[in-house]
Amino acid sequence: MNETSIILKLNGLINLIIGALLVFMPSQVIDFLSTTKQVPEVVVLLLGMALNLIGMLLLWCGNRDHLSPSLIKAFILLDLIWVIFVFALIFSQTWITSTVGTTTTGLIAIVVGRLGWLLWHNHKAPAKSVSQ
Repeated sequence: MNETSIILKLNGLINLIIGALLVFMPSQVIDFLSTTKQVPEVVVLLLGMALNLIGMLLLWCGNRDHLSPSLIKAFILLDLIWVIFVFALIFSQTWITSTVGTTTTGLIAIVVGRLGWLLWHNHKAPAKSVSQ
């Protein structure tokens, strides 16, 4: 198992956990994030389903021997979009206004960003020669 595989699987697991929380506990997640400017439940459910699909794809790709560089770049881009979107919501005080919601969501975004950065770094690293 190589580093890319581990990163993809960890990223997939995080997506599945968050996606499951959003799908199976939408009201609790909404209340956790904000008591005032709350996100519509349909948005939470759709996001949860999308995260579950992406998570399954990430786990599947983590078990593959060879992946196209374009697919790796797509996962990196999704991580980047996630981080930007989350911090935009936090800084605009839209849908994420509680202290615990801001802290938790921010920490998750940092982890996702780090995984994306590791994937990018690992993707760009030259392959090691057998003679080295």
